[in-house]
Amino acid sequence: MADDNRDCVVCGKDEAASVASTFSWNTFLLRTNISSLTCAKFSEQETHFLHGLDDVIRAVNALGVRRYRYEEIAREEKVGEGATYFVERCVVANQVLAVKHLKTNSALDDQPSHRRLRAVILELQILRHRPLQNHPNFPSVFGYGWNMNGGQVMPYILVQYAPKGTLRQYINSTSPPIPRRDLQILAGDVASALSALHTCGIVHGDVKLDNVLVFHSWDRPAGALAKLTDFGHALVLNDKSSKHGGTMRYIQRARGS
Repeated sequence: MADDNRDCVVCGKDEAASVASTFSWNTFLLRTNISSLTCAKFSEQETHFLHGLDDVIRAVNALGVRRYRYEEIAREEKVGEGATYFVERCVVANQVLAVKHLKTNSALDDQPSHRRLRAVILELQILRHRPLQNHPNFPSVFGYGWNMNGGQVMPYILVQYAPKGTLRQYINSTSPPIPRRDLQILAGDVASALSALHTCGIVHGDVKLDNVLVFHSWDRPAGALAKLTDFGHALVLNDKSSKHGGTMRYIQRARGS
């Protein structure tokens, strides 16, 4: 009985240490990288008025994102796919990145394509928003470009490549199972990203394991760092929305729209 009690005490100490470790690491990130977010409201910068490629080009140029020619990108294997993009591992200037290609089966002059173009621009605007662009729990944007093959002009963006894949892939492929302490730390990373978004008046709208990327981070107890991605469903709760009143809501669209 005495041994059982001793084991319980040790177990309690280990659990307390795990929680303390989780809180200390997430608080460290919070203190050092998010302290400048006060009054950092985000504006969509009129993405609702995108009607064609000229509008997209103006919006991207305003963000100061570097343009990469399609020929500069050495495409490798496909690593993911969502409603708006399919994603490939690639090499650009000897650097491993991820290229996110816009998905569409038609020219860029119909309503579904306009909606996806707005999603591309909104993602760039959020990731390039000054209080967020150096945040540790969002991927960095390296550039954009245009794929003119196949008789269409399709945009793509270049972002950090996640060697460990999505959080779902990371959990499913890790053996033995990831310790609960490490999962708590990664969950804290996601919470840190959401807190920063909400401070800026942004609702992500599609938080799930597939929209969290996992990167190596050998100086952390978890050995990994989680970053929130994919902002195609984001809502911006800025001053303009509050003046109009009412409730912002999501609507379900037909598959493929």
